[in-house]
Amino acid sequence: MSSNKDLPLQVDRIHAPSIEEFNRLYAEPGKPVLITGVVSNWKASAIWKPQYFNSIARDRQIPVKRMRNGAYLDARTELMTVADYLHAVSNEQDGNERFYLSEQKVEDILPEIIDDYEVPVYINAKEPLAVCYIGSHVYSQIHYHPLGKALLCVVSGRKRVKLFSPDQTPFLYPKYNFSMIEEEPVDLDKYPLYGKTQYYECEVKAGEMLFFPIYWWHGVETEEFTSAVVFFWNDPRKLRWFPPSGIPWYHPLLFEIAPWFFKAKKMMKQALKPIGG
Repeated sequence: MSSNKDLPLQVDRIHAPSIEEFNRLYAEPGKPVLITGVVSNWKASAIWKPQYFNSIARDRQIPVKRMRNGAYLDARTELMTVADYLHAVSNEQDGNERFYLSEQKVEDILPEIIDDYEVPVYINAKEPLAVCYIGSHVYSQIHYHPLGKALLCVVSGRKRVKLFSPDQTPFLYPKYNFSMIEEEPVDLDKYPLYGKTQYYECEVKAGEMLFFPIYWWHGVETEEFTSAVVFFWNDPRKLRWFPPSGIPWYHPLLFEIAPWFFKAKKMMKQALKPIGG
């Protein structure tokens, strides 16, 4: 265990590893890593700027998050045109309210940009989920991915990320896969256990990607206009159902059941809907 004076712990940084090297050193043991020399080769690296997004979809309405900065779990979704959204996030945002384009499939909102990037070779899934994260001056509260791995690929701008291994869960005030801590820096009078955490920290710059293993907690701060695509792919159920130390044993069950519950609830609502009118 490291002392506070040794914090933050350092994330490994490696240049374009082979698939075998990535799997052996990081994917299989479940260890984060910062990878260079991949995203920087994408066509997107030269063109993903506000002017480009405006040129291809200026008047298109897209769903964006509206939230108190850091309160990602309580965010509400509303529609904005691409032009209005980019204007809002390209300027310093007043107060504590934030807009954020996140958790939206690239193919659904900006299909024109799919050819600007390539699916990284490290992803061992036929159809990984590619999601847009475009915004600025926003903090995403600490959370973990309950179903599998992820690669955060920063195309323009930069993101600062704090990571916590699963065994740090007792100090993070968890509510399912989110921490109840919304702010950064953390108020230790309000959340004293956080002072015991051992955490990693790194800056993911344009042209770099960060690997998140399943169940690793992370908070992400975006200080300037940043465009990124995140790839998600599920781990085998065998791995999901036996979480590492720190993750409550019942969490995998909750996340397996939840999609079925909401699907059944939607079907029931449709079945009870009056006919005609």
